Amino acid sequence: MDCQFDSGGVWAIPLHQRPDLLEPCADLVNSEWQRSHGARVHALQKSCQEFPVALVLLQGSGNRDGGDGETLLGHVRLSRVVSRPGSLFVESVVVSKAQRGKGYGRTLMQETERYSKARGFLRLCLTTHDKQHFYAHLGYVLSMPVQNAGVMASFMPMEVLERFSKLPGTDDTQGECPARLVFQTLEETPYRDAKGVPIFWMHKDI
Repeated sequence: MDCQFDSGGVWAIPLHQRPDLLEPCADLVNSEWQRSHGARVHALQKSCQEFPVALVLLQGSGNRDGGDGETLLGHVRLSRVVSRPGSLFVESVVVSKAQRGKGYGRTLMQETERYSKARGFLRLCLTTHDKQHFYAHLGYVLSMPVQNAGVMASFMPMEVLERFSKLPGTDDTQGECPARLVFQTLEETPYRDAKGVPIFWMHKDI
């Protein structure tokens, strides 16, 4: 069952329960990571009960069906982690530029944790290029890489993903790289994204 949370007029709900927000949500995400509007809407339409889930943070009436004066504050995407049934991967975390500096980033992450915990998950994993101190203040710690199932999980069984989508050296039972000496601090990381840009891996038990 999907969940809706209300925190004093600021509330989170899965996007697939509010298809009327697809277009404005696409504009919000594109304001941070530019992509064609049509492609962004198509990606957001993949939000579903079985993951990936796009969560939106709203301010207004708290009515599931929408209401006057409602404001779209933020978005986050959640997907399964390969070989880690109790974990979700957090990505595309964005708060409207007009609403930044008001604490909504923290609220968005808190609502994401509440939603994930209500769905029975125990850990959230994420990567960041430059917001590692923000996440550290929220209780996230540096960690080893994991595999994000992404939209593949919506049409490919998890056991197939586990078999063919392993990270080099991944432990079959844990879904993480085996323990080894890795120098990663909040200031320096050995990990790089697909473009070669330094990236920090973090997680939080919820």
